[in-house]
Amino acid sequence: MIIRIATTLLALSFLAACTPNKQLRTEFVDTNCLWGETDCRNSAIEHYLEYDLSFIEFTERGNLYDRSSSQRVLRHIQAQTQTDEGAAVFVFVHGWKHNAKHDDSNVVQFRKFLSRAAENDVVGKRKVIGLYLGWRGAYSNVPFLKETTYWSRKSVAEEIGAGGATEIFAKLHQILVAQDDSQNQALYKNSYVIIGHSFGGAIVLSALHDVLLNNLIAADTSLSETPQQCNKIKRFADALILLNPAIEANKVILLKEAAARCVFGKDQAPLMHVLSSDGDTATRIFFPMGEYTNISSPLGPQKLKRVVNNKEITLFERQLSLTTAGNLKQLRTAYLSFNRESNNWAMDNCADDLDSCRVTSKKRQSNHFTVGKHDPLRFIKTDRTFIKNHNDAFGCYVQGFISSVVFETQFVERGASKPVKSRSSCANSSNENFDFMQCFNRQIDNYDCDQPQ
Repeated sequence: MIIRIATTLLALSFLAACTPNKQLRTEFVDTNCLWGETDCRNSAIEHYLEYDLSFIEFTERGNLYDRSSSQRVLRHIQAQTQTDEGAAVFVFVHGWKHNAKHDDSNVVQFRKFLSRAAENDVVGKRKVIGLYLGWRGAYSNVPFLKETTYWSRKSVAEEIGAGGATEIFAKLHQILVAQDDSQNQALYKNSYVIIGHSFGGAIVLSALHDVLLNNLIAADTSLSETPQQCNKIKRFADALILLNPAIEANKVILLKEAAARCVFGKDQAPLMHVLSSDGDTATRIFFPMGEYTNISSPLGPQKLKRVVNNKEITLFERQLSLTTAGNLKQLRTAYLSFNRESNNWAMDNCADDLDSCRVTSKKRQSNHFTVGKHDPLRFIKTDRTFIKNHNDAFGCYVQGFISSVVFETQFVERGASKPVKSRSSCANSSNENFDFMQCFNRQIDNYDCDQPQ
């Protein structure tokens, strides 16, 4: 009897500590939120002078809470795309321990990001609209109890990615990308950026995995294991960036294998960037600890032999399951760091030198995926100067990186013969090739980032 009472009390205390399982953004406030004359805390659209911030939320099972609310948000975005200025839409999907509350730290950071993006020349005259995809990542506010929600929140994130998130991303693609392409908008009237952080990265990847895989497979017109020249893949968005994504490498391995069978030309824009920091202990150390319990038996996972790019490699399923996509050296394409001796940022490409991109072991080098010159999937490891820790989602350098990716996509998609905004700061002297690091350094100057200490 005592055990039953104690168990009941413990369960009740846990339920009492849970965050509300309900939609948080249920109102629409049409006036400007800046002046403080209206209460925007529950508004699905927040209007500011430089930008708008909108919200769409999902249930625990991945469904839209309110379809009429989400449709109203999408109509608001669509209306802006039809103006002379167009729209620059930034979608952010948050991760564990966060939600769509007005004062959630991710919401606060996203507002600051949108404000700075509106000031930067990456958007031109376009109207900046942020779309925050919210879910119950914050299950409990009690310090100890919220650490135990890892497994349930990961499961919910994957439900959302396989559910309503796919629909929202697809509709935005239709509004912002397909519409521009159909009207031959050479000047890119609209812009579309998707950012997923932590379990939010898992949501984005789960939602778009099959879209990306289908496009990669369609680009390869042969079934040969020998690398073939593949067709150009059109962008799904101007930038698809996963920041410190908490998702196992096994979820990206089909994409990596499909891309590795292709040789892409210089007209291929990047399709996805995965950024993981040396300072992110959550995905580098604690994620494997959390995932360890998902490995049912040490005899279950297999060693898989592959021939990729005429190179024999082995995939270890256990390693693919315990290591996040951004932390597996076998997938790495580059290492981004600040060189204190030269006082400059450097992007060491694994296609040029595996030692310089921090894949130093001979064993790992022999088992590393060969990196193509125009590889559309970028798995970039960064130092802790670039991203300080797991939650450093919108640091100044990250903002400059996002801007540079957008410029690269637009440069490549338009072709070198067409006029490109900021060409002088992002292209080489002959204006034929995009210089990412030159562009990145220009962007962090535009954002007035502090010098690394």
